[in-house]
Order: sequence, then C-alpha cells, then structure tokens
Amino acid sequence: MNFGDTMGDTTSIATVCMNVMHNKRKNLEVYMKHINEAAKVGAKLVVFPESSLQGHFHNARELRIESIEYQYENAEEVPEGESTQELIEKAKEKDIYVIWGMAERSLKEGIDKLYNTAVLVGPEGYLGKYRKVHLAFAEKYVFNSGNGWSVYETRIGKIGMLICYDKAFPEPCRELALQGAELLIMPTAWPLSKSGGDPNVEEDCKTYLYDLFDKVRAAENQCWFISSNQVGISGDHDYLGHSRIVAPNGRVVSELGYEEGRVTASIDVRGAILKARTIEFPNVLKDRKPSTYLHIASNSE
Repeated sequence: MNFGDTMGDTTSIATVCMNVMHNKRKNLEVYMKHINEAAKVGAKLVVFPESSLQGHFHNARELRIESIEYQYENAEEVPEGESTQELIEKAKEKDIYVIWGMAERSLKEGIDKLYNTAVLVGPEGYLGKYRKVHLAFAEKYVFNSGNGWSVYETRIGKIGMLICYDKAFPEPCRELALQGAELLIMPTAWPLSKSGGDPNVEEDCKTYLYDLFDKVRAAENQCWFISSNQVGISGDHDYLGHSRIVAPNGRVVSELGYEEGRVTASIDVRGAILKARTIEFPNVLKDRKPSTYLHIASNSE
C-alpha cells in the first residue's frame, strides 16, 4: 500500500437515508437535491440506497405479477439509460462521485435480463457497475445474479461495491479488500423485522445484524465501510434507515437514525487505514494464512 503524499488529506463523503417511491422521476429528483446539497458543502462522494431509482418490490413478502411487471417496465440499461446519463452529467457538473442502486436491464445477445445493480459515476463520467451476487427472497425470481467483484480507481480512493445481503457473507468484502479497495460501499434496502419505527438494536434481530455486519466488515478488512439504506414504509416493508460511515477500526464515524436525510463526514481515507493496520491493530490482511483455509471456496454446504 503506497500512501505517498496523501497522508493527512481529508475527503468529505455523504450517505443518504431515503424513503423511496415507486416513481422513478421523483426518486431522481431526490437524488439531484442531495447531490446539489452535498456538493455545496464540499462532499466528493454521495451514496444512495439499493433499488432507490425505481423502488424495490411493491410486495416483497408475497411476490405478485404487478411487482415483476413494474421492475421490467422501469429497468434501464447501464450506462446507456436515461437516468444514468443524467447522473453522469450531474456528477461532472458538481465534480462529485455518485453511487446508487437500480434495476438494470441487459439486452445483450437478445436476452432480456434484469440485475439488481449499483452504479458508480464521477467527474470522469461512467466508471462501472456491480451486479448483486447474493440474491435474497423474491429477488431470486426476478433478477439474475452477478458473478464478480471489481475495484474502481477514483480520485478519492479505490472503491469496491456490494449490495445488501452481500454483507452477510465475509467473502465479498475480503475479495474487494485483497484487490486494494479502501472504500467498501453498500447500497441496501434492509428492513426491520416488523413495522413500527426505529427499534432497539438489541430487540430487533434484523437491526442487530445490520449493525453487527457493518462494523465487522469494516474491522475485519480494515477498510472504510459506507452503507446507504432505504427508510420507512415502501411497499410492504418498513426499512431501517441508519445509513452510516464506519472507520477501518469498526467505529461508526457518523450515521443517521430511522429518518430521511443525509449525513456527511470528513475522513482521511488512507491515513485511517494505515493507522488501523499498524498502531491500532495488526494488519489482518498481511497476516492471513490462505494455505490453511481449505474449504473457503468449496461448494459444499
């Protein structure tokens, strides 16, 4: 890891809690508002939740044909789609990186496929996308699974993306960290166990796991972990919110609660990683013993 002359430099990043509508144009307007406001205070990255462009399933617990039709009708190609093009222009205008979640349509080879996708654009234009690998619940019947993990070089650091259920597995973040990712970015649509507003973290199982995974994935890879979650009622789910920025030592630097809004933090991306891997704790990536992990990549259950 070569930090060069960047030690001590700070970057302002923002993450959003968003009550998502099943109205692509209105959701895009919310994006633009947050991008404008984040850029105004000097943020260089803003992150939006999973499926926040079109909205997640109307009826995730009991999948209905109208939910499937909605996803097909509102999915867009990436980067050719109208919304991605608008966000590219906004990122260039505001000199900012933007990550968001959406339903992506792929028409390659004449086959109409949908993916649950996170997209990264910035001042340079379109940088890349990540298609969700670990699909959960109704997603399995609508979306195709992605098949890989990529890291993207940006002016603020190396970015790796994952989506929601992916964080329940240690392998995705470790794969990204071993490729040099410094910022692990996770758009999500993580619900409460049951509706009813902001629960006690110890009393709601899904809330407890959301909190646990965020901190552990940051600490075990000694990387920054930024989550952006939907919040409130959308379809038949009540989403948790609690978008947050977690440091490489597992400490939460800044977060929102069960509320709409945006939180911003000024962070030393590379300096905090170096500190986490030297002064605060041993370098866990360096100290791995891969030759002893014989079953990690096996298909056995």
